[in-house]
Amino acid sequence: MQKWQLLIGGLSCLLSTTCIAQGSEKLDGVIEPSMSVELSSRIDGILEAVSVDVGDRIERHQVIAKLESEVELAALEYARAKASINSDVRLQEVSLAYGRRQLGRVKELHEKNLSSFQDFDKVETETRLTRYRLAQAKENKFLAELDLKQAEALYNRHTIRSPIGGIVVERYLNPGESVEERPIIKIARINPLRVEVVAPITMLGKVKTGQLALVTPELPVGGNHQAVVKIVDPILDAASGTFRIRLEIPNDDYSLTSGLRCQVSFLDKMVETAPDSTVENQPDAVVGNRPSAETLHTPESAAADSGVADNVATRGGEQKAGKKERYLVVTQDSLLPLKKALHEAESFKQKGVEDTYVIAKGSLKGHISLGYFKNRRVADNYRKQLAGMGIETRIVVQ
Repeated sequence: MQKWQLLIGGLSCLLSTTCIAQGSEKLDGVIEPSMSVELSSRIDGILEAVSVDVGDRIERHQVIAKLESEVELAALEYARAKASINSDVRLQEVSLAYGRRQLGRVKELHEKNLSSFQDFDKVETETRLTRYRLAQAKENKFLAELDLKQAEALYNRHTIRSPIGGIVVERYLNPGESVEERPIIKIARINPLRVEVVAPITMLGKVKTGQLALVTPELPVGGNHQAVVKIVDPILDAASGTFRIRLEIPNDDYSLTSGLRCQVSFLDKMVETAPDSTVENQPDAVVGNRPSAETLHTPESAAADSGVADNVATRGGEQKAGKKERYLVVTQDSLLPLKKALHEAESFKQKGVEDTYVIAKGSLKGHISLGYFKNRRVADNYRKQLAGMGIETRIVVQ
């Protein structure tokens, strides 16, 4: 009888996708949004429209509200019309072409002693002045284009977009109300979700970052969902003898929701990472956010461009053995289609982020690379700087 029990236990472990770690107990947890944002406006004004309501699912960068902007729109149209005017440049170009022809004729006559030096000097000076007037006209054209960009930026500030994708959980203001630094809506990102667990001190050292776990939400949702440990709090609560663990659950189909209680069982398995050989033999093609949009860059070329990146020696497209791990900072989510990713990369550049590349194929297709680093601490610090700009990123180890 005992042999049959052992055999059945072994078969059940083999048939399951993963086996629960020995000695692992089920812990109670709570499923929460991975991020909540109370979205407000950068400037004061009166709301003209709010296009979302409670329960609406919104995408990242979706327009959720607009402020009244008649004055800014008029200024934008004026700047656009002024920047499109090119008559002064054309006038000076024609004048310069005529002056050069006239100067050639007078110079030829002067060399034959058929014209005085005074006539030659007069035509030469007028031609030079016309050249300066043409340069001045081009400078005025350039300044008008800068004024247009400024007017567009001022106008765009009246359009409020969501920095994350998620669900609208609260709406605070309606059209006609003044913003005055008050939040307009509250957004919760539920893909992915996070699970907060309070573990006893006896489990200290048994759970590590990157470890897999099974999360069982309470009924009527139920089911088993695989999660990954993201944070193991190194600080204990001396009063209760516990510490905090945070997990992350993918929720692409939005089958789960936040606010559910759950039970968590930790698995004796770590999250799988792509081997280095895959990256070496099948590098992700990267579209550089540079003047030549057809140029393809591999992550190695991105590293060569970055001042803090590791120098990668390659031959025949393959890396030499013995290289240390390198850390690629990419956007949190894929931004497909690629045209959308290129537009987002351009917005990063306007914020002052220069080293941006759009990954065009491979496992990271649609992500934006923001730097290649040889030191994890430097990569983490750079992620914090980007987070301060409102740019969500993650690190891919290669």
